[in-house]
Parts: sequence; C-alpha cells; structure tokens
Amino acid sequence: MDSEVLHFPPYDRTDRDHMRRLLEKASPLFYLIAANLVAFGTQTSVELIDRLADAIGYENENQKDDDELQELKNDRYSLINLYGAVIKEPTFLPLYAEIGNLLRKYGLFDEEVILLEKAVSGCYFSREKLADIKHRLRVARCYRDSDDANMTEAERNTEKLRRALRKKPLDVSQIDDLVKQCTDDDVLYDIVCGTDKDEDMVYIRERAARRIRNRDYQYAISSQILNPARTSMILNLFDSLEGDELFIARTILTDPDYRNKGRMLLYCKSEELLMLGWRYVYGERRFCSEWLHKRGSRFPEAYENLNAAERSEYERIWLSYAAEKALDILVEDDAVRKRLPGTISVDSEPLHFFLSIHHPSPGVRCRHADMLKHPGRIAYVGSWTSDDEIKKMLSVKIDSKELVTEMIFGDLSAVDLIFGFPRPNDMTLQDRFCFEIMKNHPDREIREHVREELLRAEVEIPDIR
Repeated sequence: MDSEVLHFPPYDRTDRDHMRRLLEKASPLFYLIAANLVAFGTQTSVELIDRLADAIGYENENQKDDDELQELKNDRYSLINLYGAVIKEPTFLPLYAEIGNLLRKYGLFDEEVILLEKAVSGCYFSREKLADIKHRLRVARCYRDSDDANMTEAERNTEKLRRALRKKPLDVSQIDDLVKQCTDDDVLYDIVCGTDKDEDMVYIRERAARRIRNRDYQYAISSQILNPARTSMILNLFDSLEGDELFIARTILTDPDYRNKGRMLLYCKSEELLMLGWRYVYGERRFCSEWLHKRGSRFPEAYENLNAAERSEYERIWLSYAAEKALDILVEDDAVRKRLPGTISVDSEPLHFFLSIHHPSPGVRCRHADMLKHPGRIAYVGSWTSDDEIKKMLSVKIDSKELVTEMIFGDLSAVDLIFGFPRPNDMTLQDRFCFEIMKNHPDREIREHVREELLRAEVEIPDIR
C-alpha cells in the first residue's frame, strides 16, 4: 500500500481505550437499533449511549474543552448507530467506509479488521461488492500492522492477547504464554470478569487473576464474591497484604470461601477479628489461637472459661467492632471506585448485608437493609431481623412467589455467607415478616401466596388489616 493510503491520523490512547470499551458494552444496543426497537439517530439512542458512556467513565474529560467533548460525543453517537445500521443493511458498502473513518480516527484498527472479516465470511455480497470489501480488509490489515509496529513490546503483547481471546477454538497454550507476559491490569481484569462459558477460560481467568499487580484491581476482584477466580488471586497474595487493614478485614467479613478468610487471617492483627476467625472460620481455630498467643492475648482460653451469657456478650462486642470496621470498608469501596475506571466493579452489597444484621445502631441497620438489592439477602434479613421497622420496609421488596416458598420452606443458606448468621431458633421472627408482606405488599398474588404457604406450613395467621 502506498503512503497516501496509510495516512495515520493522530489518536489519543485514552480516547481509543474509551471507545473500545464503549463498543464492547454497546453490542446489545447495536441489535436494538438494527431491529428498529431503538430508532436510528433518535434522542432515545443518544440517551442510551450517554448512559453507557457514563457507566464506563472517561479519564480525559477534564483535559478537553467543550468543543472537543461534544465532538467525542457526536462520534460516539455516530459510531454506535452505524454499527446498528450495518447489522441491518450488511451489503450497503458506504456504511463500512463511514465506520472505518471513525474507527481509524480513534486508533481502532483491529476493530475495523474484525468488522470487515465478519462481512467477508458472511458472504453477503455480489462478486463486485465482495472484491471491494476484500480490498478494504487488506487496507485495514495494513493499518493494523503499521500501528502494531509502532507499539512497545508490552503493548504489542496486550493486543496479541486480545486477538487470541477472540479466536475459537481457544489456543490455551498461546493465551497462557501471552497472559504471563501481560502487564496491563485493565486487560487482565477484563479476562478475570469475562463471561465466556468456554471451559478452558476457567484456567485462563485464574492465571490472569494471579497476574494482576495493582492493589485496587485486586481489591475490586476480591469484592466480587461470586467470581471464582478471586480465590486464585487471593491465595497468591503475600507481603503486599502487610498493613492493608481494610482489604484484610473485607475478605474476613464477607468472603464465603474459608480458604480466602484463612489467607487474610495470616496478616490480621485485630484481636476481635481473630476471635471471630477462631469462632467461625472452618479449619482456622488452631492458627487463630497461636496467632492470638503470639500477640499476648488472653483469648481464646478466656472465652472458653466464660458462661453462656458472658460469651454472648463478648461475641456482641466483637461483631459490633466488625460492624464499625465494615463502615470504614464502605468508605474504601467508594475511594477505590473513584480511583479506577468506570468499568471496574466493587460490590458493596455483602457489607450492607452484614451491617443490616450486626450494627448496634437501629438506624444504621435500617439504612443498610434499605440498600440491599439481592432478593435472597432481602428475604434473609427480613426473616431473621428482630427489627420490625426493617421487616416492614423489606416486606414490599419480595419480588416473586418462588422466593416466598424458599423463604418459608427452605433456609436461604445460599446467602448465609458471613460470620455470626446461624439461623435463629425463633421461627416467629419469620412469621412476623410474612405477616408484614401480607399487609404491605402491592402485589395481590404475592400476598395470597404468602397466606397459602403459611397455611401449608400450619402457621396460625392473625387477622391482617
């Protein structure tokens, strides 16, 4: 290709990464536009694109003037609408030219190659149009190769890794080698949190999780208690945990995996948390005892010599300390979110769950119960709290009849992941929550289903007004 064809517009790498993330997140919107469920170029599409952009964040926002920001927004609107249009009209060649110009403007050369490769493999074109699209693909590959040549070795390895992850079937050996060389925590985080169901990705995600070096990325992954790769990462943490009190406490208080709690107890210096570990963490009693002794504590022997009432009081004190620590951790959650790109997720819900049960202040318990989103946690807290105000507040949030049945005849053990949550023996606590649902829930079917299930469980129902 001659130099005129390979004219490179200058592009900002932060802008490129922003637009790349936007395209990754906007894929469902492409199909809504293609199906006319969101009309091309309308205010609705603008609002949806703005919402996606806000969700992923934009690091360069403060460095651009108003005109530059508006230009970026206009390009976002155009690019996503054009992607929708090309899905709808895949043989309309001018669309590929318009998309290509925008992709090159932001250095998204690989994205243009992907678009054109799909077009060629889809066999949408007449012979003449196919020749045209293949020519565009050759040019796009030249742009991509030239851009690769200008990258550092680390950047080139990162791009190779992105491309290898898209190929099916996966070349696990190649991906493993590239992950070992990858130093981009953004890319590694995306791998760890990916949703690809390929079985080979389990190993790759664990490898990527162990490679992440940035503490805030590690913190974010550790908060995602349903992400299985977090355990591989946590068990690979050593001296970096020294002194990181909030990271340590967060895992001890919220992680459902006893191995992860155990790793953090190795670095814990809090007598209260160590005693909670001794009391509740499976397999760690001997270690916690030894660690407490080394720190000059009179526990756990002092605890064992107490009567039942005194033991209960000490557990209340330890859990109250943990609840105050959880409030500090929530502040750190917000700080990590601000330091990391908008696509990084820190899940604070387990902390709200913990606080809605264990904080000594009724007002704090109520506030954090109101923040719960997970249906199982809402049902659990509503069932077993002794606070009638929380029961009333959560009673309108039960969202399905299936949840009602699980609540009454199951034990909601899937959400019972945190210290100190043995289910109370007082079943009237749950009965009171059911009565609140019958009084307050706006859905008549759910109210009636609660009544039917209570009768099936042979619970005496008072006159509900």
